[in-house]
Amino acid sequence: MAETNKPDKQKIIEEFETMKSFELSAHELYARLAADPGIEEQKVKDAFARLAEDEQHHADLVQEIVNIVTNAL
Repeated sequence: MAETNKPDKQKIIEEFETMKSFELSAHELYARLAADPGIEEQKVKDAFARLAEDEQHHADLVQEIVNIVTNAL
């Protein structure tokens, strides 16, 4: 793999960190909705809880990409 110059590498990392931030924000929103006492339908709460888990998983994957970029480029 060709070596990436430092400014390019930093830009890639920053963009993935931004992406991770979006995923974590979505996770927090869905987790709040899943815990909202105003939502009474359990199926809806369960759906939001699954979405929250999915978004956390996405954030974890993006962090893995950041780690790869940090260590490999």
